[in-house]
Amino acid sequence: VIGTGASAVQLIPEIAPVVEHLTVFQRTPIWCLPKPDAAIPGALRQIMERLPFADRGARIASQAFVEATFPLPLHFGAVLPVSELAARIGRSHLRRQVADPVVRRKLTPRYAVGCKRPSFHNTYLKTFNRENVLLETDPIRRITPTGIRTEPGVLRDADLLVLATGFKVMETGSMPPFPVRGAAALDLETWWDENRLQAYEGVSIPGFPNFFTIMGPYGYNGSSYFNLIETQMRHILRCLGRAREQGATRVEVRAEANERFFRSVLARRRTQIVWQDSCSLANSYYFDKHGDVPFRASPTLETMWRSARFDLDDYRFEAAEAAA
Repeated sequence: VIGTGASAVQLIPEIAPVVEHLTVFQRTPIWCLPKPDAAIPGALRQIMERLPFADRGARIASQAFVEATFPLPLHFGAVLPVSELAARIGRSHLRRQVADPVVRRKLTPRYAVGCKRPSFHNTYLKTFNRENVLLETDPIRRITPTGIRTEPGVLRDADLLVLATGFKVMETGSMPPFPVRGAAALDLETWWDENRLQAYEGVSIPGFPNFFTIMGPYGYNGSSYFNLIETQMRHILRCLGRAREQGATRVEVRAEANERFFRSVLARRRTQIVWQDSCSLANSYYFDKHGDVPFRASPTLETMWRSARFDLDDYRFEAAEAAA
């Protein structure tokens, strides 16, 4: 297996017990935190099933845990001690899970929590206690017909190779994975190349009327994707509601509103952990080709509040005759 990110954390504990031997190639260790995953007692389960909105408590608790271990360390780790607190939890979890001090040292991140995506798993780390699992941290020189040769020249034999090497997020041709043409045949990728990745509230781009995106730049804050979808859809539905009220067929965010939002998210860089020296060894994919980190530097409650209360006059609503 090449990689020790989110995909590898899920698959390694599952395949290790059934393969003859497993070699895991690691470039950068991941912060792996314990996952609260206890069974819900029968009585409490019955209450959650029968009382209206009782399951909201479970969601709030889950959201609070995610918020404390990712969005807050990422966006406010430079001014609040949340990143170090999460790191203490991670190091304690690592000590309990891994017996060999050498392996434990290799699995210990040298960067702060929040610099790149953390993971949550209760058996991933202890998998490296198995006799048939080897953690390889030497760089890969090349793939051979029979395995992988490292930079020191050691050949690790392999019958099967799993590439758990990540995914493209904000790269050209990835988000969205199809061409988008705006007004006057303006190309979205070209616009982003020339103006940097940006979108008003992560939803709309000036010059691209009637185009809304859920996963636009500075839309996602690191929280749950469920929350992202709900928040962005609340924003979009408000726009569509105003358009219906006014009989508008063209909805476009104003350039000045987009510029105001873009400057506001850039101004919050001083609080984000990714811009601190503690992230220099993270090899984080958060940085795009412009050197920006297009994550929304906001706690989840703020994104929810903004989606319900942003000024609809930040958009132009025009009827077909006016648009022509």
